[in-house]
Amino acid sequence: MKRLFPVLVLLLFFFGMAFPQQDSMAENRDSYQKVEFDKNLLEDWKNHKDFGYLERETSTGWWTQFKGWITRKFNAFVDWLFGNYEPGGIMEIFISILPYLLLLMVLFFVAWLFVKLNPAYAAAPSGKEAKVFFSEEEKIIKSEDISKLISKAISEGNYRLAIRYYYLDMLRKMDQQGIIDYSFDKTNQDYYAEIKSENLQHQFKRITRIYEYSWYGEFPVSPENFKLAESAFMKAEEMIKTRTYA
Repeated sequence: MKRLFPVLVLLLFFFGMAFPQQDSMAENRDSYQKVEFDKNLLEDWKNHKDFGYLERETSTGWWTQFKGWITRKFNAFVDWLFGNYEPGGIMEIFISILPYLLLLMVLFFVAWLFVKLNPAYAAAPSGKEAKVFFSEEEKIIKSEDISKLISKAISEGNYRLAIRYYYLDMLRKMDQQGIIDYSFDKTNQDYYAEIKSENLQHQFKRITRIYEYSWYGEFPVSPENFKLAESAFMKAEEMIKTRTYA
Protein backbone atom coordinates (compact mmCIF):
# COMPACT_ATOMS: atom_id res chain seq x y z
CA MET A 1 0.00 0.00 0.00
CA LYS A 2 2.83 2.32 0.81
CA ARG A 3 4.30 1.73 -2.64
CA LEU A 4 1.01 2.70 -4.33
CA PHE A 5 0.67 6.08 -2.50
CA PRO A 6 3.17 8.07 -4.64
CA VAL A 7 1.55 6.67 -7.75
CA LEU A 8 -1.86 7.92 -6.64
CA VAL A 9 -0.50 11.40 -5.96
CA LEU A 10 0.98 11.63 -9.43
CA LEU A 11 -2.28 10.49 -11.00
CA LEU A 12 -4.27 13.13 -9.13
CA PHE A 13 -1.79 15.89 -10.20
CA PHE A 14 -1.98 15.00 -13.87
CA PHE A 15 -5.74 14.60 -13.65
CA GLY A 16 -6.04 18.18 -12.33
CA MET A 17 -3.84 19.51 -15.10
CA ALA A 18 -5.87 17.79 -17.75
CA PHE A 19 -9.19 19.15 -16.49
CA PRO A 20 -8.57 22.75 -15.24
CA GLN A 21 -11.27 24.51 -13.26
CA GLN A 22 -13.41 26.96 -15.13
CA ASP A 23 -12.55 30.65 -14.54
CA SER A 24 -15.29 32.21 -12.40
CA MET A 25 -14.58 35.70 -13.79
CA ALA A 26 -15.14 34.44 -17.30
CA GLU A 27 -18.67 33.50 -16.35
CA ASN A 28 -19.44 37.16 -15.44
CA ARG A 29 -17.64 38.74 -18.42
CA ASP A 30 -20.90 39.64 -20.14
CA SER A 31 -22.03 41.67 -17.12
CA TYR A 32 -19.09 44.17 -17.37
CA GLN A 33 -19.85 47.82 -18.33
CA LYS A 34 -17.53 50.00 -20.39
CA VAL A 35 -16.32 53.08 -18.50
CA GLU A 36 -15.68 56.33 -20.39
CA PHE A 37 -12.85 58.50 -18.98
CA ASP A 38 -13.56 62.22 -18.70
CA LYS A 39 -10.68 64.05 -20.43
CA ASN A 40 -11.74 67.41 -19.00
CA LEU A 41 -11.45 65.96 -15.52
CA LEU A 42 -7.92 64.81 -16.37
CA GLU A 43 -6.96 68.35 -17.38
CA ASP A 44 -8.38 69.70 -14.13
CA TRP A 45 -6.30 67.23 -12.13
CA LYS A 46 -3.18 68.06 -14.11
CA ASN A 47 -3.58 71.76 -13.27
CA HIS A 48 -4.48 71.17 -9.63
CA LYS A 49 -1.75 72.24 -7.20
CA ASP A 50 -2.14 69.09 -5.07
CA PHE A 51 -1.05 66.94 -8.01
CA GLY A 52 1.87 69.09 -9.15
CA TYR A 53 4.80 66.80 -8.40
CA LEU A 54 7.22 68.29 -10.91
CA GLU A 55 9.98 70.60 -9.69
CA ARG A 56 9.48 74.16 -10.75
CA GLU A 57 12.08 76.89 -10.98
CA THR A 58 11.31 79.73 -8.65
CA SER A 59 12.54 83.25 -9.28
CA THR A 60 14.94 84.51 -6.64
CA GLY A 61 16.29 87.96 -5.92
CA TRP A 62 19.80 89.09 -6.72
CA TRP A 63 20.88 88.76 -3.10
CA THR A 64 19.84 85.10 -2.92
CA GLN A 65 21.54 84.41 -6.23
CA PHE A 66 24.70 86.16 -5.02
CA LYS A 67 24.79 84.13 -1.80
CA GLY A 68 24.28 80.95 -3.78
CA TRP A 69 27.14 81.90 -6.09
CA ILE A 70 29.42 82.64 -3.13
CA THR A 71 28.51 79.29 -1.54
CA ARG A 72 29.26 77.38 -4.73
CA LYS A 73 32.59 79.15 -5.19
CA PHE A 74 33.53 78.54 -1.57
CA ASN A 75 32.67 74.85 -1.80
CA ALA A 76 34.64 74.54 -5.03
CA PHE A 77 37.62 76.23 -3.37
CA VAL A 78 37.41 73.89 -0.37
CA ASP A 79 37.24 70.87 -2.65
CA TRP A 80 40.26 72.09 -4.58
CA LEU A 81 42.22 72.93 -1.43
CA PHE A 82 41.47 69.91 0.74
CA GLY A 83 40.08 67.34 -1.67
CA ASN A 84 38.01 64.54 -0.22
CA TYR A 85 37.90 64.39 3.56
CA GLU A 86 36.31 62.02 6.02
CA PRO A 87 32.89 63.22 7.33
CA GLY A 88 32.87 63.79 11.07
CA GLY A 89 36.62 64.18 11.21
CA ILE A 90 38.82 67.08 12.25
CA MET A 91 38.93 68.41 8.70
CA GLU A 92 35.14 68.71 8.57
CA ILE A 93 35.14 70.68 11.84
CA PHE A 94 37.86 72.97 10.53
CA ILE A 95 36.00 73.60 7.27
CA SER A 96 32.78 74.36 9.16
CA ILE A 97 34.47 77.14 11.16
CA LEU A 98 36.62 78.39 8.29
CA PRO A 99 34.09 81.05 7.12
CA TYR A 100 34.00 82.55 10.63
CA LEU A 101 37.79 82.63 10.78
CA LEU A 102 37.89 84.42 7.45
CA LEU A 103 35.30 86.93 8.69
CA LEU A 104 37.38 87.65 11.80
CA MET A 105 40.47 88.18 9.64
CA VAL A 106 38.58 90.67 7.47
CA LEU A 107 37.33 92.57 10.54
CA PHE A 108 40.83 92.73 12.02
CA PHE A 109 42.18 93.97 8.68
CA VAL A 110 39.53 96.70 8.47
CA ALA A 111 40.30 97.79 12.05
CA TRP A 112 44.04 97.85 11.33
CA LEU A 113 43.47 99.83 8.13
CA PHE A 114 41.25 102.33 9.98
CA VAL A 115 43.93 102.93 12.63
CA LYS A 116 46.62 103.13 9.96
CA LEU A 117 44.77 105.81 8.00
CA ASN A 118 43.58 107.67 11.12
CA PRO A 119 46.60 107.90 13.42
CA ALA A 120 44.80 110.31 15.75
CA TYR A 121 42.67 107.40 16.94
CA ALA A 122 45.60 105.15 17.71
CA ALA A 123 46.23 104.31 21.33
CA ALA A 124 48.96 106.30 23.05
CA PRO A 125 52.10 104.42 24.18
CA SER A 126 52.28 103.48 27.84
CA GLY A 127 53.35 106.36 30.07
CA LYS A 128 53.05 108.94 27.29
CA GLU A 129 50.34 111.33 26.26
CA ALA A 130 48.55 110.76 22.99
CA LYS A 131 49.76 112.91 20.13
CA VAL A 132 47.42 115.59 18.82
CA PHE A 133 47.16 115.76 15.05
CA PHE A 134 46.14 119.14 13.68
CA SER A 135 44.86 120.03 10.27
CA GLU A 136 46.87 122.49 8.22
CA GLU A 137 44.61 125.36 9.30
CA GLU A 138 44.81 124.39 12.98
CA LYS A 139 48.57 124.06 12.79
CA ILE A 140 48.91 127.58 11.39
CA ILE A 141 46.53 129.13 13.92
CA LYS A 142 47.89 127.33 16.98
CA SER A 143 51.64 127.21 16.37
CA GLU A 144 52.85 129.27 13.43
CA ASP A 145 54.07 132.87 13.37
CA ILE A 146 51.42 134.12 10.98
CA SER A 147 52.98 137.58 10.67
CA LYS A 148 56.12 136.05 9.14
CA LEU A 149 54.01 133.90 6.83
CA ILE A 150 52.14 137.00 5.61
CA SER A 151 55.37 138.89 4.95
CA LYS A 152 56.87 135.95 3.07
CA ALA A 153 53.78 135.48 0.89
CA ILE A 154 53.72 139.22 0.02
CA SER A 155 57.44 139.23 -0.84
CA GLU A 156 56.87 136.28 -3.18
CA GLY A 157 53.89 137.99 -4.82
CA ASN A 158 51.51 135.25 -3.66
CA TYR A 159 48.67 137.55 -2.65
CA ARG A 160 46.03 134.82 -2.48
CA LEU A 161 48.09 133.01 0.13
CA ALA A 162 48.72 136.26 2.00
CA ILE A 163 44.94 136.87 2.21
CA ARG A 164 44.50 133.35 3.58
CA TYR A 165 47.07 134.01 6.30
CA TYR A 166 45.42 137.33 7.13
CA TYR A 167 42.09 135.56 7.58
CA LEU A 168 43.53 132.81 9.78
CA ASP A 169 45.28 135.45 11.87
CA MET A 170 41.95 137.21 12.32
CA LEU A 171 40.34 133.98 13.56
CA ARG A 172 43.16 133.48 16.05
CA LYS A 173 42.89 137.00 17.42
CA MET A 174 39.10 136.80 17.79
CA ASP A 175 39.52 133.47 19.57
CA GLN A 176 42.11 134.97 21.93
CA GLN A 177 39.77 137.86 22.73
CA GLY A 178 36.87 135.47 23.43
CA ILE A 179 34.83 136.83 20.55
CA ILE A 180 34.57 133.39 18.96
CA ASP A 181 35.38 129.86 20.05
CA TYR A 182 37.64 128.53 17.33
CA SER A 183 37.27 124.92 16.18
CA PHE A 184 38.50 123.34 12.96
CA ASP A 185 35.10 121.81 12.20
CA LYS A 186 33.22 125.11 12.34
CA THR A 187 32.27 127.11 9.29
CA ASN A 188 32.74 130.81 8.68
CA GLN A 189 29.00 131.20 9.10
CA ASP A 190 29.31 129.66 12.57
CA TYR A 191 31.89 132.26 13.55
CA TYR A 192 29.70 135.02 12.14
CA ALA A 193 26.82 133.85 14.38
CA GLU A 194 29.07 133.89 17.47
CA ILE A 195 30.03 137.55 17.06
CA LYS A 196 27.78 139.71 19.24
CA SER A 197 28.69 143.13 17.81
CA GLU A 198 26.85 144.16 14.67
CA ASN A 199 29.74 146.41 13.61
CA LEU A 200 32.27 143.61 13.92
CA GLN A 201 29.85 141.22 12.24
CA HIS A 202 29.65 143.57 9.26
CA GLN A 203 33.44 143.83 9.00
CA PHE A 204 33.94 140.09 9.48
CA LYS A 205 31.41 139.40 6.74
CA ARG A 206 33.36 141.70 4.44
CA ILE A 207 36.76 140.05 5.01
CA THR A 208 35.14 136.60 4.79
CA ARG A 209 33.80 137.46 1.36
CA ILE A 210 37.25 138.65 0.26
CA TYR A 211 38.87 135.48 1.60
CA GLU A 212 36.38 133.07 0.04
CA TYR A 213 36.45 134.77 -3.37
CA SER A 214 40.23 134.86 -3.57
CA TRP A 215 41.12 131.54 -1.95
CA TYR A 216 38.27 129.18 -2.79
CA GLY A 217 37.15 131.00 -5.91
CA GLU A 218 40.78 131.12 -7.11
CA PHE A 219 40.34 134.65 -8.44
CA PRO A 220 43.64 136.30 -9.35
CA VAL A 221 44.62 139.04 -6.94
CA SER A 222 46.51 142.01 -8.32
CA PRO A 223 48.72 144.18 -6.12
CA GLU A 224 46.08 146.91 -6.21
CA ASN A 225 43.28 144.56 -5.16
CA PHE A 226 45.50 143.14 -2.43
CA LYS A 227 46.00 146.62 -0.99
CA LEU A 228 42.22 147.05 -0.74
CA ALA A 229 41.85 143.63 0.90
CA GLU A 230 44.71 144.32 3.30
CA SER A 231 43.08 147.58 4.43
CA ALA A 232 39.86 145.66 5.24
CA PHE A 233 41.81 143.21 7.39
CA MET A 234 43.67 146.04 9.10
CA LYS A 235 40.39 147.74 9.97
CA ALA A 236 39.01 144.54 11.48
CA GLU A 237 42.22 144.02 13.45
CA GLU A 238 42.08 147.58 14.77
CA MET A 239 38.48 147.11 15.91
CA ILE A 240 39.49 143.98 17.86
CA LYS A 241 42.60 145.56 19.35
CA THR A 242 40.88 148.72 20.56
CA ARG A 243 37.51 147.05 21.25
CA THR A 244 35.74 149.77 19.28
CA TYR A 245 33.31 147.28 17.79
CA ALA A 246 30.96 147.28 20.80
